[in-house]
Parts: sequence; structure tokens; C-alpha cells
Amino acid sequence: MLDLVIKGGTVIDGTGAAGFRADIGIVDDRIAVVAQGIDGPGAQEIDASGLCVTPGFIDPHTHSDLTLIVDPCAQSKIRQGVTTEIVGNCGFSGAPVLGDAHAQMSAEAAQYDLTMSWATVSEYLGKIRDTGAALNVVPLLGHNTVRGCVLGYDDVQPTAAQQAEMERLVAEAMEQGTRGLSTGLYYPPGYYAGTDEVVGLAAVTARYGGIYASHIRGECDTLLTAVAEAVEIGERADIVVEIAHLKVEGFSNWHLVEDLLRVLDSLQASGARVGCDQYPYRASSTWLAAMLPYWAQTGGSESIAQRVADPVMRATLREDWEQNQIEWQNRGGVRDWSEVLISACEERPDVLGKTIAEVADLEHRDPLDVFFDLIIISRGQASAVWFDQNEDIVQTLMRHPLVAVGSDGAALSPEGPLGRQRVHPRNYGTFPRVLGRYVREKRVLALEEAVRKMTSMTAERYSVEDRGVVREGAYADIVLFNAGAVADRSTFADPLQYPAGIPYVIVNGQVVVEQERHTGALPGRVL
Repeated sequence: MLDLVIKGGTVIDGTGAAGFRADIGIVDDRIAVVAQGIDGPGAQEIDASGLCVTPGFIDPHTHSDLTLIVDPCAQSKIRQGVTTEIVGNCGFSGAPVLGDAHAQMSAEAAQYDLTMSWATVSEYLGKIRDTGAALNVVPLLGHNTVRGCVLGYDDVQPTAAQQAEMERLVAEAMEQGTRGLSTGLYYPPGYYAGTDEVVGLAAVTARYGGIYASHIRGECDTLLTAVAEAVEIGERADIVVEIAHLKVEGFSNWHLVEDLLRVLDSLQASGARVGCDQYPYRASSTWLAAMLPYWAQTGGSESIAQRVADPVMRATLREDWEQNQIEWQNRGGVRDWSEVLISACEERPDVLGKTIAEVADLEHRDPLDVFFDLIIISRGQASAVWFDQNEDIVQTLMRHPLVAVGSDGAALSPEGPLGRQRVHPRNYGTFPRVLGRYVREKRVLALEEAVRKMTSMTAERYSVEDRGVVREGAYADIVLFNAGAVADRSTFADPLQYPAGIPYVIVNGQVVVEQERHTGALPGRVL
């Protein structure tokens, strides 16, 4: 007998092919049969009449490294239909946490009332396995984290011995289960690294068959140079490249999209092993401190807060802002403080959901002083949503054949410590937003192509075998959604909202979401 039968749905198999009516029979964790009219009952049956049946969505760019340990139910992701997350992005990973990296990661964990109990990648992945997870996890190794382990968070260059030690940590991490290397060259300490340093680490990763995923060095005026660097690293290290959350950031740089498209077209035509992912919003999100000059971001979050608190340094930063506002705008990508929405500052919950400009008006203060004070009071952990992009460009990039769908978000929940922040809506709404807004309403993508960009495209790039497709023998990671009703409910004003129109989500053959309610099942695996 089949363990689970899904009857009467329209199967969109993840390859980009047209949908077709079929039943799906599951035995244990695999799809056993895909056919019209399966004979015989299943131990459990789901009526999929009027629903699309697709592979589970694979999120290539996530930051759930700590949140999955805090709450393994992965509520905000599993309810979107995400059945596999790739963690450890933007150069920051849950492990290894040695040297200065331990203090930095401990400060981030404290936001969620989490005490770290691991040091190595093996111990970290063991923690996830012991805790369990509602979805599958593919871990990457963060370059910034490795650099923090060996060099700390200052603006320094590695000696030959230090480069060798970083390369040893990369090899050890790959042997212990990571699937690739990520960089965050926009953020210190990754920003301080030269291209040769990254090539050395990526080459080690390549020897283990890994991928190189990069938050490139710049997404504003230096966008094209940064893309070229990512391509160069891939060529020199002989490794597959994923350019993270592709965008053109900053109103003064939107004209660069035509040049960017020419670069992408050239890469596609040449068969280069380069792909991209994108979240479907015109706003980004990161730490407030990321807007500071790079010389002021050395030493990690605690050091940044202490530096800003020093009266002399604060005066120096104000002078820098007055003299170099174009550079500040390029780091933040915004016109003014009304486009910076505070999303996380545990010490000042009253400011969440307000812009810097709004807080300044309410308190009759200079916006720059509000900005500085939030960095200080949060010990460098305050973050914001930055309205730095153009909707037309978002849609243009979404259409490109190299661009997959990714959230740049974390697995969260409205309850408990994960619900304290007024987060970017991408954490709750990325995948249903594409299906509802950009497929059904705006027709930017065909449904079959959108599903492919959410499933097999990422599975192929990250070598996630037997997932991302609906076919006999594949793992039974499956999503059922109503194409006429699926929609994101999460907004910038009210982000902690689950989506509509996704009644069932199945992971490794077990029902995790049933009639839009989490069953409590934790069948996910570290892949």
C-alpha cells in the first residue's frame, strides 16, 4: 500500500514543462508513482482537485543558521512552501566559531535568547540534527566567519600562514558537511579581503565539488565591477558561481540595468557556470551599521558601537557624512532617512516599523543622531529595511533566464524570540508573492517557469540530488497551492503574516502543513 496518495491535482513538475493532471503515490520518503488514476487506496489521501502540485520550493539564499535551532518548525518558510533552505549566506555561517568569530556569533545568538553550544561545523550540524527541522538544510561556509576565526574583524591582510589556516578551515568544513563557500564582500571583514584571498578559498571548495555564492562587493555604483570580480573568482577557482540577491541599488545607479543585462546575456550565451537569485521586493534589509564608512566598521559589532559612542569619533563620522554624502548614499542606496525603516532594535521596540526620519521628527532630533544612537544602544545589532530599488528593474531581472527566486530571509515565527523584530516581508512572503503578484496578477513569469525558478534551477546549481522535481524516484518534497488564490499577506507595515492559498506542504513524505496549519512534524534533513 502507498503511504500517501495525492489525487486529482495539476502537476507542475519543476522542469518548466506544461502542467498535467495526475495522481502521485508516495512510499516512505520517495515518490513511487506519478500516473493518472492510481489504483488502490493510500494510508493517507489528499484531494488535490483545483490545486497545483509542485516540487517543494528550494530557497537558495537564507539566513536561518541560528533561527532553525531556536524554532525548528521553520514557520515562516514552510508555510510558503519552502522545503529546503540553503543557509550560511553572505559570508556568515553558524560555524566554525573560533577566536573572534565566537564573540561575534554569540552576540547575534543573544538576540534570540540562544546560547551557543558548538564550535565546529560538525558540532553545529549535529545540533540541527538533534533539534530536528521541518525542512531540509543545505549548509554553506561563510568567508567572513572563517576570516573572523583566523584574522578577527579588522582591516588586515593574511600572512601566508594565515591564508593556509583559512584554507585548512575550508577543507575541514567541506569534509564535515558544508556544500560550498559564501562571501559577503560588501560587509567587513570580507570587504577587506583581496580577490586572491577569496580565489584561494574557493579553489579549496571546488576540489570538494562545492559552489561559490557571493553577496558581491557592491550593488550600487560599483555593481558591474563587482559582478566581474565574482565571475573572475569562478573562472580562476574553477567553481560554479551564484550571485546573491541580484539588484541595482540606489536611485542614482538604476541606469546600470542595461549594462547588467548585457553582462548576464553574455554569460548565458557563453555557457559560463554563473547564476543569480533575487527576492521580489524593491527594498533590501541589513544592519544599520552597514551605512557607516568601512573604516568605522572594523572590529565587529561591539567595536562599531563603542566607536560610534566615542564623542570624538562621532564628530568625525558626522564630518564624513557631511563631506561624503554620495558615498553614504551608495552604501545605503537611499535618498534620505525617510527610506530607512527600522526593523530590529530590541532595546527600543517603540521605534520598530518607523523610519529614521519619523523617529527624528517625533523626538525633535537630527536623523543622523538617531541613526548613531540606535547603533550604540543595540551594540551594533540594529537593522533596517532600505527602500533602495526600482520596481521595473525588479521585474526586468526576474524575467532573466539566469535568475532564480530566493528570499534572503530567515525561518521565523510571530511568537517567541523570533517574533520580536519588525522584519522585511520577504521572510514570510517571497515565494507566494512571486506566484500571486508576478505570475497571476502582473504576468511577469509563466507559472511553469516561476516554479522552475523556485525548484529545479536551484537544485541543479547546488547539486541537491533528487529534489526540485516531481518524478518517480525523487524525494517526496511537495507543495500544493491554489494558483487563483495564492498570495503573500506580509507587508512592510505588518510583516508577521503567513501567506494564503498553500494548504499542504510535504517534506520527505511527511505532511508538515495540512489545511494551512503546521502539524508539528520535523522530517527535514541536513543534506
